[in-house]
Amino acid sequence: MFGVPGGGPNLELIGELERNGIEFVLAHGESGAAMMASAHGLTTGTLSAVVVTRGPGVSSVVNGAAQATLDRAPLVVITDTVPMSQRERVAHQRFDQRAVLRPVTLRTARIGDDVTAEEMVDLLSCVDGGRSGAVHLDLDAGASTDIDPPRSVDQPMTAAAADVVRVRLEGSEHPVVITGIHAPDNLSGPLESFGAPVLTTYQGAGALAEGHPLLAGMFTNAEPERQLLVDADMVVLIGFDDVEPMPGPWPGTAEVVAIDPVPTSHRFAPVSWAYVGEPADVLPERRPSHSGAREHLRSVRARLSDAARPLGPIELVRSAAEVWPDDGMVTVDAGAHFLAVLPFWPVTRRRQLLISNGLATMGYALPAAIGASLASPDRSVLSLTGDGGLQMMLAELETLQRLQLPVCVTVFNDSELTLIKLKQRDGQGDQRAIRYGASNFAAIAEGFGMLATVVDNAENLHEAFRSALDARAPYLIDVRIDPTEYRHIMAVSRG
Repeated sequence: MFGVPGGGPNLELIGELERNGIEFVLAHGESGAAMMASAHGLTTGTLSAVVVTRGPGVSSVVNGAAQATLDRAPLVVITDTVPMSQRERVAHQRFDQRAVLRPVTLRTARIGDDVTAEEMVDLLSCVDGGRSGAVHLDLDAGASTDIDPPRSVDQPMTAAAADVVRVRLEGSEHPVVITGIHAPDNLSGPLESFGAPVLTTYQGAGALAEGHPLLAGMFTNAEPERQLLVDADMVVLIGFDDVEPMPGPWPGTAEVVAIDPVPTSHRFAPVSWAYVGEPADVLPERRPSHSGAREHLRSVRARLSDAARPLGPIELVRSAAEVWPDDGMVTVDAGAHFLAVLPFWPVTRRRQLLISNGLATMGYALPAAIGASLASPDRSVLSLTGDGGLQMMLAELETLQRLQLPVCVTVFNDSELTLIKLKQRDGQGDQRAIRYGASNFAAIAEGFGMLATVVDNAENLHEAFRSALDARAPYLIDVRIDPTEYRHIMAVSRG
């Protein structure tokens, strides 16, 4: 459990949990604590919790709860509240906390002393499973328990029989597969038997390991993969979630078939047939045909690299990937830098790369790295963040140092909101809308007691990442990035 407690009920809860063998990790901010917990739960496949106090603790945790829900990560948000018995008299820190959190959670509940084990199991069951998210517990010992009914969700398509879907797939000559967040881990065998090019969403990455001849790169519903999908005669979605793609029209006119390990609604893609079950049940064996998958991925990477600079974001990513171990984890923040990370990072397994995709919130990478490292203490974790995102969570560097986790925080430091700058048009403000003052993040990290270095020369990139890896301790690399290639990366990535 993670959090920033208040007094009274919060501390009683923490004491009771620790007596039951559940560790509490103190963070500096409620939203960051929630992201630590959701990343920990996503990595371990179990429930993790964030505990916050009433009033400002609740209002501050909203972004972390929204991140968990829209990124389908398990999270239990535990709050104390002004007791029902005192609400007529006490206005201090009183507002409807359940109403605030209801839009960003799967369910919310007031938990009193009369709650039953069966009610708790039912409530928490909505967090465990394929379509996960946050659930809120508002603790009020003297009140009666009140639990929201399960949230109504879009009804999935009527599932077609396995033999019907298999026949449709067998009739395809040029299919393309897109694997998403709900795709099962053991997918490489069925995909190899089917023999079609495979695109992955950000959160479906690792369905096929880097270097596999069927791996064609990322699907974001943007320019790089558009022609591949336009040329296909069938698109097969496996574990695909509507929260994953970029807004915009669906590419091409090919028939779309969905294979959903968990029942899923499909409104974004024009799905004509859906099967609920394991992909191995319906994917037929076809004559192996890579259909240009490797060439497509190589072409996308080459186009992105056309304007690469010696100390630009692509060279930074390549240098880190050459040093970082194959089983190491990577957390990525929102910002222009992720457009350089995702196409190039060599993902070898599922949930090796963590990113906020559904919410796309800045400030995710550092707290997610802390949660992931606690969940997998033997694996080195690399946190890739822009300067804007790190500034939002800067205090959590102290958390990282206090816990002594083997996490390397790497800052793409160009002192501006580069992704917003690329979107900025005439009449939409000037430099004051997107430009920050210079920050020495290495000096700040050293102030917390961390090991840190500044990189302002491309020749020092490899050495910096090797030093961070060898340290097996908190480490920060402040890279004074050359941002001039970002405009080209944006043009290739988004069109």
